[in-house]
Amino acid sequence: MDIAYAPAGRRTRTRTSSVPLAAAAWSAATGALGLWWSSRPEHYPFPPDPGTTAGTLLDVVPPALVPPALVAAGAVGLGAAALARAGWARRVVLLVAAAWFAVFGLAVPGLRPLVLAGYLMAVFGPVVLFATVLTGAWRWRGGPLAVGAFVLVGSAAWGTGLADGDVVRRYLAVLGSALPRTVPPLFAAFFLTGGLMWAVLGARTALGDRTSGQLPAWMRPDATARWGRTATFVAAACALPYGLLRLTWLTPWPFGIDPAALAAAPEMRLHGLLLGLAALAGAVLTTGLVARWGEVWPCWVPVVRGRAVPPAAAVVPGAVVAALFTVAAVPMVVITVASGDLFGLVVFPFFGWGPALAIAVLGYALRRAGGAPDGAGTIGGS
Repeated sequence: MDIAYAPAGRRTRTRTSSVPLAAAAWSAATGALGLWWSSRPEHYPFPPDPGTTAGTLLDVVPPALVPPALVAAGAVGLGAAALARAGWARRVVLLVAAAWFAVFGLAVPGLRPLVLAGYLMAVFGPVVLFATVLTGAWRWRGGPLAVGAFVLVGSAAWGTGLADGDVVRRYLAVLGSALPRTVPPLFAAFFLTGGLMWAVLGARTALGDRTSGQLPAWMRPDATARWGRTATFVAAACALPYGLLRLTWLTPWPFGIDPAALAAAPEMRLHGLLLGLAALAGAVLTTGLVARWGEVWPCWVPVVRGRAVPPAAAVVPGAVVAALFTVAAVPMVVITVASGDLFGLVVFPFFGWGPALAIAVLGYALRRAGGAPDGAGTIGGS
């Protein structure tokens, strides 16, 4: 994230030229998608389903209206991106950017991108973590102990039937059968990506005429260290209810599901626990925004151990997850209130989780870009 403004009199178009190009590419793809769905309506993946809601605008818009709307949105987006590239008609660019962020970034995605991201994290997260630790273990004093812990946990899961051969096969079969259902979430993620892209373009257009000068007090490293640390702990705490409640599935009193259902479908227990562990891992990763290992790669990471962490390595995924949570907040509240189970707002506190994580990521980005001394603002730093 850039926080330094261009010197007075210098245009910023060369620094932001990739953003209008990316917005133009997304707009062209959106228009093409609308044309395809117009000619092949049977491939439209969001048919109205009164029995199921994903908290998206597409749940209520008639399918026949969506393709022409996408064609129009693509054409308007291409024009606005061209204006932004040329540095003309800033108000028009800002208007389109705000509208496209509101529609494609907030109203269209719903819960689907978040559900897809959570499932991917649950399935691939443990594999990536184990492979990373195993690869870097032999250059790290505690490496053999960490590998041994993984082996011990895996052996216990196998021996207790939590993740033995039969359960794993059933789980993989469920994942295979679910692959066709990933198409709507992928399109929803595409729309969310475009909405965020237009938000970035709008923000940079609004700041395009700013000149260099003293940063506001709240953007200085000492200030970002304070409010960024608070936001980080709030965001990390928001991940705990879901993760900890999922761990009750290891007991005879699982929360949120009938014990008989778990006994009949043990792959559900494995999947639920993986989702819960993904949430807890997210809490740990969130603390990296104010931890020393969020600035310097820890010793168990192969190849890059001991090197400075590029800010984008934390800012990009953190901002994406914050966007997923924030977008999911309104539909989750609506669905939870409609169901009458308000405890769901405690289990999934997206209304606070998303904004808190976004503020934490912003604090990290400003602190790193502001040239703070190594360790300043971290848990163990000054």
